[in-house]
Amino acid sequence: MITIDSLSLRSGPQQRRERRVHAVAHRRARCLLLGPAMRLQFEDETSVRHQIQEVLLAERIADPARVQHTIDGYAHLLGDGRQWMATLFIELPDAGRRERELPVLSLAAHHLYLACAGLPRAVAAANEDLHDRHLGRPSAVHFLRFALPGRLRAALLDGQAAVLGCAHPGYAWQCPVPAPMLQLLCMALQPGARSQGSA
Repeated sequence: MITIDSLSLRSGPQQRRERRVHAVAHRRARCLLLGPAMRLQFEDETSVRHQIQEVLLAERIADPARVQHTIDGYAHLLGDGRQWMATLFIELPDAGRRERELPVLSLAAHHLYLACAGLPRAVAAANEDLHDRHLGRPSAVHFLRFALPGRLRAALLDGQAAVLGCAHPGYAWQCPVPAPMLQLLCMALQPGARSQGSA
């Protein structure tokens, strides 16, 4: 659980630089490319804590009530040992492509799934924190929750291979989840586990 006391907000420039270097490496190990335009970053307490710290520092938020409000705003990115949470980035650097393709890719964000061991797919729920879930409002950033039923969690913890995919016909891509990443993500499926490392 992220609390005000667990955030390092009074560190000096050197400490902040070191924290950012650690955060970049931590995130890189939890990122997966799906096709040419989607990148998923699987979240944990460490990645979410760093994001909160960056927001608080950038916006110079120090009031405890506002700090807690910011923490609460990111609470939906923390799993509970039965699910994986991820931030999906739709990456279209060219403005023309972005205008043409973002509406379709934004819809495709609601069709991502995890497949493992021939079990029913775990289809991600997207943008549950938003009333419209970005269904009629294209966005380049989406927040995903992969609910993992007991049999699927057991298969993952048993070392079964997994595939990430998109079932939308406009972006029908699949990719295997690399074994080192899968092992890292499975640490969050252990009882009571939320974070791998500390910021």
